[in-house]
Amino acid sequence: MRILFLATWFPYPPDNGARIRTYYLVKALSKAHDVHLLSLLRDDSDPQNADKLLDICSVVSLHKSRWFKPGTIKSIFGFFSPQPRSIIDTYNHEIRRSVEQALDEIKPDMIIASYLDIAVYVPNKLPIPCVLDEHNCEYAVLRRNAESIKNPFHRLRYKLGWKKFARWESSMCRRFSRVVTVSDTDRQCLLEAAPDLCNIDVIPNGVDTDRYDAASWAPMHGSLIYNGALTYGANLDAVRYYADQIYPLLSEDVPEIELRVTGRYDNVDLNGLANCPGIKLTGYVDDIRPELAKSSVCIVPLRQGGGSRLKILEAMAAGVPVVSTSIGVEGLDVTDRVHLLIADSPIEFAEAVSTIINDRNLAAGLSKNARQLVEEKYDWSAIGSAFSSIVESVFDCNTKHFCL
Repeated sequence: MRILFLATWFPYPPDNGARIRTYYLVKALSKAHDVHLLSLLRDDSDPQNADKLLDICSVVSLHKSRWFKPGTIKSIFGFFSPQPRSIIDTYNHEIRRSVEQALDEIKPDMIIASYLDIAVYVPNKLPIPCVLDEHNCEYAVLRRNAESIKNPFHRLRYKLGWKKFARWESSMCRRFSRVVTVSDTDRQCLLEAAPDLCNIDVIPNGVDTDRYDAASWAPMHGSLIYNGALTYGANLDAVRYYADQIYPLLSEDVPEIELRVTGRYDNVDLNGLANCPGIKLTGYVDDIRPELAKSSVCIVPLRQGGGSRLKILEAMAAGVPVVSTSIGVEGLDVTDRVHLLIADSPIEFAEAVSTIINDRNLAAGLSKNARQLVEEKYDWSAIGSAFSSIVESVFDCNTKHFCL
């Protein structure tokens, strides 16, 4: 089968959640199918890395991403459009023409669109099946963010915004033969917005367990890690939450505590973080494994966002105990005090981190159980096979339909 795979995130190197998922899904499909990739490029993407993907796909074309600018004329007029302003402002007709050209030249048997950002370029009512891989239920993320706004006027404005996005997201999903979400939570959110959708499957995020050696875990006392880029708003909020409310409590019990934040922070307002004595911003690291190996705890104090967090799966694969909020573990089949510790208030979070640091037996048990869990349920080899099976079943159903 010839597959045209449209990616919002250029998948090499696979060094963040979206890139990792895209890379391993393409890799899984390539085992039995001919995959052609058309991808957007982020500011940190290197188009020369296209050569690194030749063993799993052929790269059709690459296009620079456009960032949403709220003050543009197109964006302002977007208030009166049924489409979200961000979609109107960033739409690129060149990408649409490239998609249409790829359809003419490759003549694919199927299209897979990864993320809504690229799904908008899929022509409507194509004679071939189309699959949408939703990394997040986007309107649900916007709804959660709106609920945290204290100003009544701004909260109302954002409420109208997420409701508009929910209607548009629902209409986009209806255009595809099948929709894939990363968690049952996201699936339920989509059904809440569009109860008539009956073609939603859940394929969770995963981790390449062979890349991580839990036996190499040799933690330094008081060494914490948060493996996420601060350029993503939910990560920035999580680290600010730690600095403002958790660190002051934790440092009383573990004075030498240090959190290393491994991820980009280009053009990010670091007020209150850069000078915090308990936080070290390492910036982007090429290989997260050595950083994980020396960490006592991976903390995930998330209060925003959606989907499921690959940062947790990576830590578990590396044998590093995890402390997370309930929001952080959404979409993962984990049990509190078996695979990790869950804490939703600052004092509970600080106590959980301190407990793991000071209780070696607890830390060892969490490490062992978590590693076993990711091997059994979250290895990319099994997840990729499940995704390929869904794609193949969609193609088979479409073929039978046209044969009748």
